[in-house]
Amino acid sequence: MVEQKPSKLMTRVRFPSPAPIFSSGGCAQQRLLRDRIPLPAASRAALAAWIGAALLSSVLGLDPLSGVQVVGVMALAAAFHLALVRYYARAARPVLYAYLCTGLVASVAAFAMSLARWPAALFAYNHGRAAGVFVTANQCAAFCIVLMYVALGTALGTQGRLRVLGACTAVAALATLVATSSQAGVLGAAGAAVFFAFSAGARRTAAVLCVALALGSVAILTRPLGGHNPADAFDRLRTWQSGLRVAELFPLTGAGPMAYWRVYPAIRPPNGDLPGTFGALHPHDAYLSLAGETGIVGLAAAAFGWLRIGTAIRASLRRRAPRERLPAIGICAGLCAALVQGIFDTVGVVQMCFVWIPFTALALAAAERGIPASAE
Repeated sequence: MVEQKPSKLMTRVRFPSPAPIFSSGGCAQQRLLRDRIPLPAASRAALAAWIGAALLSSVLGLDPLSGVQVVGVMALAAAFHLALVRYYARAARPVLYAYLCTGLVASVAAFAMSLARWPAALFAYNHGRAAGVFVTANQCAAFCIVLMYVALGTALGTQGRLRVLGACTAVAALATLVATSSQAGVLGAAGAAVFFAFSAGARRTAAVLCVALALGSVAILTRPLGGHNPADAFDRLRTWQSGLRVAELFPLTGAGPMAYWRVYPAIRPPNGDLPGTFGALHPHDAYLSLAGETGIVGLAAAAFGWLRIGTAIRASLRRRAPRERLPAIGICAGLCAALVQGIFDTVGVVQMCFVWIPFTALALAAAERGIPASAE
């Protein structure tokens, strides 16, 4: 037999042994398990209360199938919440980078589209107010107020590229918020500013901002911001009246998540929005929406969850240095802005699913562990 010599290519390529691959994978898995932290009792209690109330309302509501689908989305958000809290040490910076980068792009796009008045149909529909990819200006404002304070806390409490990204995103979100001319968004941002200053220890600044908030609220009531359709001046009063009526008809567990529009045609006031229009989809108040769709049970669950989460965050922040508190305070301020803005807009279960559940995870973990350092 003639022995075959290996080719030059084969002699130059070194194939790694499988042992290091499996061993490195095992080490990575061990590090991941080592870095995880126990789930806070506040997370388990709040998620169980919020999702449990929505599930009960879905089963007993007018449209169980649609309600269970909403609960499924809430369960996915809860999975993200639990994963972020448990593996926060490795996930925090990638999550913040992804959120701030996409938020910066969305904010700049909305502001630029407003300046360019493009697309024309969107510009006309919103009466010149910035909306971007969110279709309506109020939805854009709801996005910007949370983004702005998360970015502000990141900019003040971190170093390096993440700090620069946070500062740029906060400025872009503020500019876009102003361009939305959203009264609810501005009030939410102002209320969050008071919260941020007070929680950060700037008590005098918080007092000044509180007076400014009161004067600004009076100014908005007497002279609304520009860009609003005068025909909609009393539209909120009509939608709130409808929301109260649905809550009266279904007091205990509500009509079911996202079932408001099914009840609306029967309780529509004489001058209310026509069924099928945007004003007939929800009462434009997060708490009236929760009351009508999940009833007293849902409102009680919401209050219970916030009490547990707020208590846990406060206890964690007391153990951290003042500068290390700022990222968590910024996230909490964003949540505060959403809660204030929710008085005048948004759907209760939607805000619970896409704002409350994910951002409370970030707030709990940031309050407990701060923003992990990086080798930047």
